[in-house]
Amino acid sequence: MPREKKIRRLNRTIVKITMLGYSAVLVILFLLDCYMIQAHQEKLKAAKWELLNDYTEQVKNSIDKVDQLMYDIYANDKNFQALQKEQSSAKEYSTVYDLREKLRTRLIIQDYLSSFYIFYGNGEKCWYGTQDKYSDFVYSQEVKNMLAQYQANASQGKSWSTVRSGETISLFVCYKKGGVAVIGVYTLPELGGQIERSTGIKAQVCMVQNGDVLNGKKQAEQIRLLSKIMAEETMLEEIKPDYQVFGRKISNMDFWICTIYSIKWWQTATIQQLLLLLLTLFSVVAVFLLFQFMRRQVVQPLRQLTDAMNRIRNGETREVPEIGGSFQEFTEVRQTLEKMVRELEEQKNLTYEEIIEKQKAQMQYLQLQLKPHFYLNGLKTVNALAMAHEDEKIQELVLNLSEHLRYLLRAEQETVPLSRELAFVENYIGLQKHVTGRPVTSEITVDPEVEDWQIPILSVQTFVENSIKYARLGDARCPLEIQITASYLKTEEGDYLDLVVQDNGQGYSDAILEEINGDSASGTFCVGINNIKRRCGFLYGDKAEYLFENNEGAVSELILPRGGKTT
Repeated sequence: MPREKKIRRLNRTIVKITMLGYSAVLVILFLLDCYMIQAHQEKLKAAKWELLNDYTEQVKNSIDKVDQLMYDIYANDKNFQALQKEQSSAKEYSTVYDLREKLRTRLIIQDYLSSFYIFYGNGEKCWYGTQDKYSDFVYSQEVKNMLAQYQANASQGKSWSTVRSGETISLFVCYKKGGVAVIGVYTLPELGGQIERSTGIKAQVCMVQNGDVLNGKKQAEQIRLLSKIMAEETMLEEIKPDYQVFGRKISNMDFWICTIYSIKWWQTATIQQLLLLLLTLFSVVAVFLLFQFMRRQVVQPLRQLTDAMNRIRNGETREVPEIGGSFQEFTEVRQTLEKMVRELEEQKNLTYEEIIEKQKAQMQYLQLQLKPHFYLNGLKTVNALAMAHEDEKIQELVLNLSEHLRYLLRAEQETVPLSRELAFVENYIGLQKHVTGRPVTSEITVDPEVEDWQIPILSVQTFVENSIKYARLGDARCPLEIQITASYLKTEEGDYLDLVVQDNGQGYSDAILEEINGDSASGTFCVGINNIKRRCGFLYGDKAEYLFENNEGAVSELILPRGGKTT
């Protein structure tokens, strides 16, 4: 008897692996804490402070120089003053060009100026220059856009702030007078690399401006850096078992530069590192074995599952292959995917069937428009009137017939305004008087609220045509009376249009009533009415309602909701 395959649960396995990994880290940290040498830590701390102080002083001196340069432009430069006045385009171009060249010379000579920006013309125009290492077009444009927004809202005189593009943070000084502003930018040099090169320790550098952490937010939140800064005035130092943080505030600016060090085993250069190395090697082996296990049991099955889904999406297959691995979750995912594919195929087939049905209804609608005998009778009537020299009647008949044809050729329209459909019906009744000679009277009543409602094309004319073709009154001299009523209905479900077409003929036969009052939109007796029911089904779903009965003649009622496709 084959051995029953053991079912493994992915969530349980992940918990076990996670606990094992955390346990290994805890052991490493415990050993590190036990063998840490206080003297070495003090030496490292002194080196960290020295690096931070030097960096802070460099930033302070550089931003002061940028400030002095921008102030000199603001207070003494004639080109800056000239830009505040109205000038011709050529003169303005010359002025800003001279100012830019002056700043560009400083940019080349002085390394403290990273870039400069000149905004003029009420801040809508800008010239700028950057050092080669900051000349990336995307970077320059991004910084320019941020500075343009800043200077537009800046007050007159001096202001300063920071701008960030990606991982690059820059301090800038803005001097604004009228609609002209000059901005000097000092891009902060990379401090983390300097610390790592000097001490061999990686550090997270956090810049804080006005209580806002500009970078390293995750670690800053973990150690609650902002609350620590608020409790200090110019310096911050905190030594914890798992981290160290040092901070300096740049004088005259609410700007802090902080370094956060996570305590790791390679920070101590003692003999205890040998023990940690052995433990690390053991962990590497364990991680390798863990990787092999995860690759076979998780990565490969997931890849197989992804490939299967891609092939299904690309239409290459509709079969879900077997998925490797021994986790029950993968089996359940495969079964679910297989069921979804099957249901999607069924839904697609239903959609195709609906499209085919709609195309059939459209084709039937087009066929209903083509009635050769009607047009032949019209031409015969024209001929008869011509022989009788009835010129006015010929003109009236031709106009009615052309209007009739023009309306029927709107094959691309599914819906038309009710007023247009009723105008077509009146024209159609007038045609019938000429072609058949049968006396027909019509009475049309329409609520003003529904005159412009969209209804399926030929939805009223079809019922009128049925009355003219099939209503029998016994005496040919008796006029056929057709009443058309369009009423506005307001219900809890929404607004509806109630269309009623009634004649004084003999009414529908029992067989026809049974067919057109049924749920089916197909039949053999009333092709036109069944076509309308099908088209209303596509346009309104099950919200459209129908009622056909006899009440001193045939009564056809169509209730449609507001909406549907518009033309």
